[in-house]
Amino acid sequence: MNFKLRLNNYINLSNKWLTKFVLVWCSISLLVGVYAINDLGLAIAAPLMTVFMYFAGMAMLMFIIGFQRVNPFNSPKSKLVDYAIIFFWCGGIFGFINFLTFGIFETSEFENSNFFFIVASVFPLGASLGAAKQWKKSQADV
Repeated sequence: MNFKLRLNNYINLSNKWLTKFVLVWCSISLLVGVYAINDLGLAIAAPLMTVFMYFAGMAMLMFIIGFQRVNPFNSPKSKLVDYAIIFFWCGGIFGFINFLTFGIFETSEFENSNFFFIVASVFPLGASLGAAKQWKKSQADV
């Protein structure tokens, strides 16, 4: 089976559910932070900053890949844009897992840094969502 066809379902699922997942994650983090973290500024700022970084990452990646899509030096037969989309989608998923495991298992000398890493672990998913949206445009062009 083709690699792109196997990833198609996962990318379409991420296009549908990632934003909802991030908003629920940050809402729960805000509630947990207000009740469990002694630094109220961090408890409020970390989830809000994470949502902002998530949408900013999505917009930047969509701009970059969209710019490359209309690049006159990019051949229409070239699969470079498709491979870049797959690369950034996988990179966002890997970044989420990496930040989350770092926040859960790493001990730090700074107070509440684990909370910050766990909350902010979802911001790389913005790149995955941007890639998924570009993937949808790519599939519509075919």
